[in-house]
Amino acid sequence: MIRRRGRGDEPGSAAEAAPAAGSAREAAPAAGAATPDDATPGTEAASLLAELERARAREDDLVRALAELTNVNRRRRQEMETSVLFAQESLIRGLLPVLDDIDRALEASKDRADDPVRAGVLLVRERMWRTLEKEGLEEIRPKGERFDPELHDAVAHQPSNEVPSDTVLEVTLPGYRLKGRVLRHAQVVVAAPHAEGAGT
Repeated sequence: MIRRRGRGDEPGSAAEAAPAAGSAREAAPAAGAATPDDATPGTEAASLLAELERARAREDDLVRALAELTNVNRRRRQEMETSVLFAQESLIRGLLPVLDDIDRALEASKDRADDPVRAGVLLVRERMWRTLEKEGLEEIRPKGERFDPELHDAVAHQPSNEVPSDTVLEVTLPGYRLKGRVLRHAQVVVAAPHAEGAGT
């Protein structure tokens, strides 16, 4: 016997669709319920602001550390330069009397220009001076210049009507500078002030 299908038995009818609709409602989250991905704008802004403050604090720490490292390196470089300069000064200061003796020997033998010994001493003096000059040594021979207490030591005053007073008349011992710093003052004879009425 053939049984006829009623309306409720047809595929896709409301009776069969009802359970599916119910399942869909159960799977969907309730209206207004918070999800893990949801965040209020205020909370997100506060988090970003806190992260920005941490980044700024970290940047300040790095800048201070870099500045301190720069200062340390500069101090070390200055200390090394000072140590090297002090060592050079000590060595060259000890050589100045030797240079003075050589100059005195050459001055004493200036009337024997053809003497081979004098020629040898002169050669030694020139080589020695070139070496010292490369290290930054400069000679101070201020004859004819105005007396400068920063560079010269006056060992005597001598009246003179030919030059203004305080003019260096003679250098009795040359002075030297090392890299711009006075290593030894030049010892000089200075013109004394003119006596009143002199030269009239």
